[in-house]
Amino acid sequence: MILAYYDGFLTHLFSLWIFIIFMVGTPGPANLLIMTIGSKYGMGTAMRFNVGLVSGKIFLNMAMAIGVGVFLTNQPVLLDVLKYLSGAIMIYLSLYTLRGQASGSEESRNISWRAGLIVHPLNPKAWVMTILAWTEFGPNLGSLSHQIVIICSSFAAAQLILHSLWALAGVLLSRALGKNVWLNRILVLLTCAVVMWTVLL
Repeated sequence: MILAYYDGFLTHLFSLWIFIIFMVGTPGPANLLIMTIGSKYGMGTAMRFNVGLVSGKIFLNMAMAIGVGVFLTNQPVLLDVLKYLSGAIMIYLSLYTLRGQASGSEESRNISWRAGLIVHPLNPKAWVMTILAWTEFGPNLGSLSHQIVIICSSFAAAQLILHSLWALAGVLLSRALGKNVWLNRILVLLTCAVVMWTVLL
C-alpha cells in the first residue's frame, strides 16, 4: 500500500514537472525579456535579472498558497484591472531595455534583480500557470506545507535552468549578429506583442 501511494505521488510529481517545463520553457514575456537583456547587456546582467524572476515567482506561489488566486477569480472586474495594468508595466519594462548604448553602460547596472522581481507578479501568463499548478496538481501533492515546498522549488529549478537558456540564446544571437540595434528592437517588439496577446486572451 505504501508503494502504491509513492507510485501515485511520483506520477503526480512528474506530471507537475512536465507542466512546469512546458509553461516556463515556452515563449512568454519573462523569457523574451531575459533574452533581450542577455542580447544587449550580457549573461551577468541577465543572471541578476533571473534572481529577481525566481524570487518574484516564489512570492506569487506563496500568494496562491494563501488563497489570493481564488479571491481574484471571484472578482472579475478587479482581475481585469490588474491584468491591463500589469500588461502596461510589462510593456514599459520591455521598452526600457531600448535605452542605453553599451553592455557596460549605467543602464545595464540599473537592470538588477529588483527589476526581475516584479515581472512574474505582473505577468498574466505567470498567473495562469501558477493557478493551474495549484488547482490541478497541488491537491495531489499532500499537505499544504508539502505543496508549498514542491511547487515553489519545482518552479525555481525550472526557471534557473530555462530562463538562463533564453538569456544564453540572446547572448549568442548578439555575438552572431553583433550589437545590432535592430535585433534589440525586434526582441522588444516581440515581447510587447506577447504581452498584449496574453492580456487580451
